[in-house]
Amino acid sequence: MSTADTVASVSAAARLIKASSYVVAMTGAGISVESGIPPFRGPDGLWTKHGTPSRNGYQSFLQDPASWWKREMERAVEPWVSELRQSVRDAVPTPGHLALVEMESAGFVRSLITQNIDGLHSDAGTQNIVEIHGSRRFLRCVECENRTPRPDLFARQIAPPCERCGGPVKYDSVLFGEPIPPGVLKSARAETDRADCVLVIGSSSTVRPAGGLPRIARANGAKLIEINTSDTRLTGDCDVVIRAPAATALPALLNQLQH
Repeated sequence: MSTADTVASVSAAARLIKASSYVVAMTGAGISVESGIPPFRGPDGLWTKHGTPSRNGYQSFLQDPASWWKREMERAVEPWVSELRQSVRDAVPTPGHLALVEMESAGFVRSLITQNIDGLHSDAGTQNIVEIHGSRRFLRCVECENRTPRPDLFARQIAPPCERCGGPVKYDSVLFGEPIPPGVLKSARAETDRADCVLVIGSSSTVRPAGGLPRIARANGAKLIEINTSDTRLTGDCDVVIRAPAATALPALLNQLQH
């Protein structure tokens, strides 16, 4: 896409957002890649380099939470997990994250649903956020969904049972084989159903259930705007496509919205 095409797409997206009453942003790994956090798939993906991870992480936790936490304390985790945690610890929000905060403050974007666990949207200042795959910032009870602050990216002790219900506690980030917490999924679906415009940023729109939310919104009559550096399975269904990195496209979009 040429520079002129990008400018035209940004202007079209701004007009669509201004004409909408409830805009929801949905973000995927692409916006985090711009902060230095590697993706999972693709040429430089964590799983490409280190191999596909075990798919029974959640079952392993449920079978023996104490042993699971012991492995965490000994850092006996898969190599991709160690690399991801180090990159997350060093990452900071990009101009794209900050532009979304400004859009929320100005009322252009009403809420944000993210697939990312890095906490960068919260670090930037986004308030109304649904972290559908959890957050590095918290621990969570698997029975009642009570969340408490996570003291460190690397475990120093076994998490005690939930202070509310006594259930086992793990990291808030969703493990392989773990269902999305029902309360979180309910919140994400409620925001999706309210949206008359969805801004899909840096997402391949393939990972379920998060990847299906834009299509649900479209089925409800919402307009779709995609910001991504390459085509996705959602591209053909979008009303406006901005083919550019989020760190440049979102500040440009914010500028258009303010004028």
